[in-house]
Amino acid sequence: MIELKDVEKVYDVGKMKIQALKNINMKIHDGDIYGIIGFSGAGKSTLIRCINALEKPTKGSVVIDGDNLTLKKEKELNQIRKQIGMIFQSFHLLKSRTVAENIAFPLNGSSMSKQEKEKRVDELLKLVELEDKKNIYPSQLSGGQKQRVAIARALANHPKILLCDEATSALDPKTTRVILQLLKKINQELNITIVLITHEMEVIKEICDKVAVMENGKIVEQGNLLDIIQNPQVDITKHFLTMSSNFEQVMQVVKATLAQTDFSNKRLVRLHYNGTTTSQALISNIVKKFQIDASILYGNIEYIQSQPLGDLLVVLQGEVTIIEEVLQYVRNQNIQIEVIAL
Repeated sequence: MIELKDVEKVYDVGKMKIQALKNINMKIHDGDIYGIIGFSGAGKSTLIRCINALEKPTKGSVVIDGDNLTLKKEKELNQIRKQIGMIFQSFHLLKSRTVAENIAFPLNGSSMSKQEKEKRVDELLKLVELEDKKNIYPSQLSGGQKQRVAIARALANHPKILLCDEATSALDPKTTRVILQLLKKINQELNITIVLITHEMEVIKEICDKVAVMENGKIVEQGNLLDIIQNPQVDITKHFLTMSSNFEQVMQVVKATLAQTDFSNKRLVRLHYNGTTTSQALISNIVKKFQIDASILYGNIEYIQSQPLGDLLVVLQGEVTIIEEVLQYVRNQNIQIEVIAL
């Protein structure tokens, strides 16, 4: 387990003091894929560097499997860091070395024989599906292939933890999905705990189990990903979730289209489905039960942790008192409903 207790980090910049982290408390359990999301300057990179002790907290402690890293000497930290792999946005591959030599680099100075190192490199090349690239150089690789080499190199010493610092930010969407699925495979097959920092909610949704949202050096919300998606508590989380869908663009079109419409006997509503409720024939039931009109303007279902989550944008038309009954009926079906003002 990784546990951060009351962690703060203050940088002295000339005569100024800049507080990068403020009272950070979090637990990351073994086997988690834990996402940390925030905009630039939120403190994400500082936090991840505290986890591998490249930064020492000004206050508080970082404990990994019972070892308090803030109390360790540099020699001890170097041994602990071997159990923590790290990958970056810019890959950091050595241009003058082949793919195999890049992957083997962390093994230099180890007690492994040459044959053992070659065997380990071959294992990792197979894991990241780059067996045919063994003897070529980084300049001959695509961005996704470079990141796969970086992942293989980070796994060379059989780490327990893999830290990912904006590891997909330099990649196109298709390649990003491939890399994220590789990370998920590594988590599942090797039982490696993954801590992933990003500014993209799509990345978090794709593979994370837990998430922490950071703003101005603080964790403003954290917990199970599915819970937070279904019931975000703070504005920045809501903003990230809105950015990760096209609902905002849909609303702009809908509002422009309906701007001149008389809504005296209509309501524009957004319905949020989750789990088994996504399979309900709700709209059909409403129309039959209450004898009103219902026009679907937008619909979407996505799967988070294999759980379906759905959104519908609907115009209900009928007597106002009947529409109020409809709203209550929907709430009684454990479906969230929001009336949108135009």
